[in-house]
Amino acid sequence: MGTARLGVVPFDHGSQYVSARNAKFKAFLDETVATNYASKWQPRGYAGDSGEGQISTWYVGTPGMSSIVRPLAENVRMTFGRRVHTLQRKDKLWTLWFDDQTSEGPFAAVAVTVPAPEAQLLLGRLPVLAEPLERVRMQPCWALMVRLDQRLLPEQDVYSDMSQIVRWVSRNNSKPGRATGGDHIVVHAAPTWTRQTEDMEPEAVAEELWAEVSHVLSLPPVRPAQMAAHLWRYGLCDTPLGETFMFAREHMVGVGGDWCRGRLAEHAFESGHALGSAIVEAFS
Repeated sequence: MGTARLGVVPFDHGSQYVSARNAKFKAFLDETVATNYASKWQPRGYAGDSGEGQISTWYVGTPGMSSIVRPLAENVRMTFGRRVHTLQRKDKLWTLWFDDQTSEGPFAAVAVTVPAPEAQLLLGRLPVLAEPLERVRMQPCWALMVRLDQRLLPEQDVYSDMSQIVRWVSRNNSKPGRATGGDHIVVHAAPTWTRQTEDMEPEAVAEELWAEVSHVLSLPPVRPAQMAAHLWRYGLCDTPLGETFMFAREHMVGVGGDWCRGRLAEHAFESGHALGSAIVEAFS
């Protein structure tokens, strides 16, 4: 789940919505709705893959998808913009080394929740955790954000599986808590096309994706006020781990993520909750 901006306009360029099957995740979403961090979203005219409408309730963060996790970050010290390069264990304590050669620590335990290929690199010295990650297969996904000063899309707010290039199109500002002027559009490319184009420049990808959307929706030739493409290099999970999480108690390090069970935000929640519980139990 992510929220990016073109100028001052926010776009949900990652997960478009979340739904709940698990009672704990449903309770969490109910709490975020009650505290105005999330709302239900009922896009106009969307028939779904089965053609029978939404099967489950869709929830979106307000004013952006990233708002859903904000209650979880309260009273937690967080550091951004520093990439962890190495995990080092000495005297039963962990030190985190960053790309800029600085470090933080010591820590009694570490939870690694980055995408599986990156987790495998960090945990390479611990085969008990690194080797099972070899079976996880993840796919990239291009996301396109487009700002139009006028309404251009047809009345329908969401389109899926439009072509071999375009997997998803939505009117982002049809979601609760967003600006209503013009059209703010999010496009997700199909995985196969993304794999074929992931080394292209984002500007060229943006042009191609917008041209394809304009074609399949028969839009008039309007130049967007702004548009930008973002590559989620590990955006989708094709082959999950098959376990909710892994935790090596003797080393006090664990690994988790949506890719442990699938590709949904709910899978990430289940994995994180279970991994966190295992770490707490190890200290008791």
